[in-house]
Amino acid sequence: MLHALARNTGVRVTMQKHCPDNFDTLCTTLRDAVQHDALIISGGVSVGEHDLVREALRAIGAEIDLWRVAVKPGKPFLFGKCDRCLIFGLPGNPVSAFVTFLTFVRPALLQMMGATNDALALPRTSACLTHEVRGDETRPHYFRGELTGTRFTVIGRQESHALFGLARANSLLRVLPGEKLSAGSEVEVSLIH
Repeated sequence: MLHALARNTGVRVTMQKHCPDNFDTLCTTLRDAVQHDALIISGGVSVGEHDLVREALRAIGAEIDLWRVAVKPGKPFLFGKCDRCLIFGLPGNPVSAFVTFLTFVRPALLQMMGATNDALALPRTSACLTHEVRGDETRPHYFRGELTGTRFTVIGRQESHALFGLARANSLLRVLPGEKLSAGSEVEVSLIH
């Protein structure tokens, strides 16, 4: 999924590796990977027993500028750098990785390739919400859904592991913390097809 998202952004993917949860192997792979312009990591950036990415990055001399963001899904996002390489650590859950790639990584990659500020955001359009939507209490929530004509409908379960809704989605709706949107509300959605 991330390879396809990167290619669709116009990036040439030159290295793709799968690493076990082994500190030494991870350090070796990361040393090779930071020779590139950008590094996108999926998984291992949270606080679990096997989440070794932050420590491994520090061990190879990388600086971590940001860890955790107030976004749902996608809280355990990491950003750092090692020499000239920008490092993006995405959550391991697929929907979280998808949302954080589009929200944070895609604009950064486009800017690295010389895109102007007005080209960094996903295309947006107005839509009419077909049903009530309630945001998370503490952070902005990106709902995956389907835009049909001018009507937006949230699809499937919205948990960070639930791929059914993401697979059918063609747009994202960002809902502010604690916000309640009623059916018939006019909203702005970002197009992801």
